Amino acid sequence: MNPALPKTIGRYQILDRLAVGGMAELFKAQLQGQHGFEKLVVIKKILPHLATDRTFVEMFIDEARITAQLDHRNIVQVFELGTDADTPYIAMQFVDGVDVLALLRECARAQIRLPADIAALIARDTLDALDYAHHALDHGGRPLGIVHRDISPGNVLLSWRGDVKLTDFGIARAAERRHKTEAGTLKGKYGYMSPEQVSGAEVDHRSDLFAVGILLAEMVMARRLFTSTNDLDILLMVRDANLERLLKYASEFPPELRAITTRALQRRPEERWQTAAEFRDAIDDYLRTTTRASSRDLAALLGRVIHAPTADLDESGVVVTGGEPDDGDVGLSGPITRMSLAAAEAEAKRARAEFIASTPGTLGAAAQAIPTGVTDNGSSGVITFDDELAEDAEPVEVPSGPREIGDLRDKPLLGIVYRLASQHETGMLSLEGRAGVLKEAYFVDGQPQFVHSNVESERLGNFLVQQAALTPASLQRALSVMHRFGGRLADTLVGLDILDPLEAYRLLAKQVAAKLMEALSWQKGRYTWTPNHPNPWRARSLHLDAYRVIGAGAAGLSEALIDDWLATHASAFVVAEHCQDGDLARFGLGDALLRVYSLLDGRTRLGDLANKVRSPEARLNLLRLVYLLVHTELARVR
Repeated sequence: MNPALPKTIGRYQILDRLAVGGMAELFKAQLQGQHGFEKLVVIKKILPHLATDRTFVEMFIDEARITAQLDHRNIVQVFELGTDADTPYIAMQFVDGVDVLALLRECARAQIRLPADIAALIARDTLDALDYAHHALDHGGRPLGIVHRDISPGNVLLSWRGDVKLTDFGIARAAERRHKTEAGTLKGKYGYMSPEQVSGAEVDHRSDLFAVGILLAEMVMARRLFTSTNDLDILLMVRDANLERLLKYASEFPPELRAITTRALQRRPEERWQTAAEFRDAIDDYLRTTTRASSRDLAALLGRVIHAPTADLDESGVVVTGGEPDDGDVGLSGPITRMSLAAAEAEAKRARAEFIASTPGTLGAAAQAIPTGVTDNGSSGVITFDDELAEDAEPVEVPSGPREIGDLRDKPLLGIVYRLASQHETGMLSLEGRAGVLKEAYFVDGQPQFVHSNVESERLGNFLVQQAALTPASLQRALSVMHRFGGRLADTLVGLDILDPLEAYRLLAKQVAAKLMEALSWQKGRYTWTPNHPNPWRARSLHLDAYRVIGAGAAGLSEALIDDWLATHASAFVVAEHCQDGDLARFGLGDALLRVYSLLDGRTRLGDLANKVRSPEARLNLLRLVYLLVHTELARVR
């Protein structure tokens, strides 16, 4: 039940409640002054239970502070930051109209397709707003460094006059901002993140361009670009920039506009449009060759769609679009989407009830019946389950042809992984260590996709307990309802609301990377590289960044390995090799690697270089980075 409508907030008279979200509520309000002055505004007020959350309040104030400095015709203006009953609020421009999501829903209701040139116009004006925001300066002339980070159909407003207004800079991050925020963590926003947001990598203005590409694709297709009943799978589609649906509905895209959109949706930021202005200008060139759509055309379309009668439905209640919809194929607001999501949520609700009702420390019959992947470690009583090994490995055809077999004492694993990454190799790297330890790392185009290990502590269940993501008792109880989530532990924990989907994805990626990074410290063992060997395990391909795995692994190399390497090369000189811009940065180690690289002038012996560092920890870290440079051939031992 909605709470009573307040009469006033600050100096504004409240007319209506527009929306209530998870963090704030929006009101339509009026400011009255002398001589009959009246002005409609929107009031955004923090929900009462969050008003005492200092971090959130700071983020809310940041939104007002940042957006108040933006003055552009395609950005919703902020007029005032105030406080009402100790709760902050923002007064901002009232846009009389609808957002893009509402427009698309109305188009689906009336079965009116949004013309491609109108979709391009909306994207064009959104990019104009972003071009301004990305280059905005503060009052002292310093760059604000704004990245919106939350471009989605609900944040692009359309007035009845045909104006396009970008709103909600609430999780935008300015360069000088004191605290870090995560974008896209609200349910329903996962399909509008960029690959680098999903992976937790550094985000810049090109992340916003990816999101505008999604917006443009969905307006033209009238369908979700990244969609699934499973939030984890949506995140993986975004992370891979999986454009299967864009290709599937390519016939609905004018070829020139499709090419522009596809470039915006490249997985690697350097392969996208590099600025909002560049993207905007490409759309302008496209529009000049079509109908030269204008704000007047957008206004006319809004009026036609909003007042159009609802289209006829077939017997099942599904809007007829011409031809039978594919199973699982959904529009932006089609009944099939709602039905499938409702079914998934109902199953999750039953599972949550079972999870809560079960006795801690016991497993349900369904979990006990799972024959593979479940083991008891015999000491703590913790039952562990490897999320990716719910079934035995599927039989695959082992490629014929030469294999590379070697000893890790002759070729350290760090150098092998670097070679596979730099040469974009695909296949399986099999590792045999001490005490029967076996690992299989599967690579596609040089990037690790999945690592299978027979080390008990590296299984997902134990890993999550070690990371304090859940308790042993919660793990056991989750296993009892795992059958309701397709036999996947990560999906189960998300469905039970134990883990946020984004957190679950990053923990999965961290677990798989950790399996490979641990092996980087092996001083003995054998390896076998089988080119083109497919992954037989039922696993989500995680597309880890091999270079960052190498960097993180090098930073954690064992002291024993480094001491032995130093003993062998203490009297040698290490010389830095010429490298290209970005070669050092891609390991994700910041300036530390660059500083060490600059020390390798070939005039100081490695032992003497190490002795210049007094702190044992700093000495170890220095040698780890030198080891990394040598085994990636960015430096050589002389």
